Amino acid sequence: MNLDIETRGMFPLAETISTLKSSTILLLILASCTLTACSHDSYEVLERSEKDVPNYNSPGTHTEVHYVMLHDKRKIHATCASEIDRLDPNARCSFRPLRTYKCVLGEDIGENKGAAVLSDLRCKDSDGNNVYLYVDKAE
Repeated sequence: MNLDIETRGMFPLAETISTLKSSTILLLILASCTLTACSHDSYEVLERSEKDVPNYNSPGTHTEVHYVMLHDKRKIHATCASEIDRLDPNARCSFRPLRTYKCVLGEDIGENKGAAVLSDLRCKDSDGNNVYLYVDKAE
């Protein structure tokens, strides 16, 4: 109901209903964002697989963990290398499927001169450990 200045206040019930409608719509939008993880830093792990791969320039193998994650309605395929703990003792590849984690984009090399680990995504697992991911593709 569009009320001009002269009739405003004469229909308090109509104004209250209009205000309630606006408030209800806002609450529904906020609730749907909360339920669907609208946060731009949330990544849901859909799949996890691991395999042993040869070390680069040294004998032996190490474990690579591959993740498929959902972020902003896109599937992100990423890899976490288990030997990263030599650079960051708090680093793990410990994401589990059907859980959501917080991640931020890795810094550019110029912004990250003092950091030991460069990655595409820097995340925290449920125990607060760092998880460094290298994105293979997004679809």
